[in-house]
Amino acid sequence: MRTPDSLSSPPAGKHAIVYGGSMAGLVTTGMLARHFERVTLVERDRFEQGAVQRKGSPQAHHVHGLLTRGMNVLGELFPGFKEDLKAAGAQFFDMSGEHAWFMGGLWRPRVTSGISFHAQSRPLLEWTVRQRVLALPNVRVLDGREVTGFQLSADKARVTGVHLQAPGGADAETLEGELVVDTSGRGSRTPQWLEALGYPRVEETRIPINLVYSSRVFQPPPGFAASWKMLSIGPQLPKERRIGFISVIEGGRWLVSLGGWLGEQPPMDDTGYVEYTRGLPQPHLHEALRHATPLGPINVFNFSHNQRRHYERMARFPEGLVVVGDAFCSFNPIYGQGMTMGALQAEALGECLRQGLDGVARRYRQRVSKLFTVPWALATSGDLRFPEVEGVRPMGLELMNRYGDRFQQLAGYDPEALKTLVRVIHMLESPAAMFSPRMVMKILTTRPDAASLSRQPEPLLAPRSQAA
Repeated sequence: MRTPDSLSSPPAGKHAIVYGGSMAGLVTTGMLARHFERVTLVERDRFEQGAVQRKGSPQAHHVHGLLTRGMNVLGELFPGFKEDLKAAGAQFFDMSGEHAWFMGGLWRPRVTSGISFHAQSRPLLEWTVRQRVLALPNVRVLDGREVTGFQLSADKARVTGVHLQAPGGADAETLEGELVVDTSGRGSRTPQWLEALGYPRVEETRIPINLVYSSRVFQPPPGFAASWKMLSIGPQLPKERRIGFISVIEGGRWLVSLGGWLGEQPPMDDTGYVEYTRGLPQPHLHEALRHATPLGPINVFNFSHNQRRHYERMARFPEGLVVVGDAFCSFNPIYGQGMTMGALQAEALGECLRQGLDGVARRYRQRVSKLFTVPWALATSGDLRFPEVEGVRPMGLELMNRYGDRFQQLAGYDPEALKTLVRVIHMLESPAAMFSPRMVMKILTTRPDAASLSRQPEPLLAPRSQAA
């Protein structure tokens, strides 16, 4: 396994501390190893060997996506990472060519987009990244430890370290560093700790959506042959609420995630879970699951609200402290942006550190605030279509949603529009690409033909011999 040079430039400092061993924490640790002589990663859970579920990652049972732009960050940080993932069993496939994808009321055309999507369990992805991080010579891991607060300088203007202990209160100690990075997730206690130290409470924007999704691993029916490696059936918002995915993962198994907005969720029994899929806009996922064999329990994850903490608005904020990942901003996971945004924040932190350690907290907050603008708007604009969802609706939202619906329909029969959509989804192009004069003209002048309206993925069912 190859590893990058631990330091790619003169170090910004001697010691950095990252607390939270999530994907955001791992990628940030890898990035900081290029800028500091030493990096310590603190994690409350005990890291196990292999692709094992962590207690602190309850969402890891479900279908995850690391978008192409996020994969590019990992590939640059850890050369050969994509090859590592493939060797570990991850499935790579073309985002539209090998993806049976129903959205906007149409099956999207099966054309090669040139954009690869990779599918694997979240524990396998984390383990592959963690091996790379653990191999870095200037990284130390302190697992089985939790951070309980910040240490400040005498003038309270800078965070100079963290207080930590083993869960339960044993082995308390203080770890000092020139930069402390919070990657502890949505439940981050940074807002409370800063307030207790005399700083103002950070403003938060919350958009409650009560998303529930339930996932289970299945063995495909014997002899099942499909032209797809992922099957996605999405709703037309806001009149439909349910969504379903089948993704091929390591070992040729199916990872199935079902769920919906505003409390929609499948029953927890074997029959009810599969029967729930009859309520999807298309029958194909139900037909695929009817003869599949469950390989484990049904795992449920509740996502109550989109959450954005506006650290960039704070008039006073200590130097030496940075917040990365869901601790800063977390989106509806249906849109698959979370891990990629964590990687992009780590990349932004690295770019800020190239200007030196002084002022890095301020530069980072301002830069990342701009980075959030588009993905936050994309995620929340869909959620705000439901009248029941509370939140401030930006001016022009209804008009933008109407255009978005038309573009979704265009992507159901126009290969160029579909490729544009795929590149926007994977953060390789700005959403402005969907508003180019060429795309606007297509929306105004073209309509689907009969072949597009009747397009179906093949095969629809398990082999007939298994369906009897």
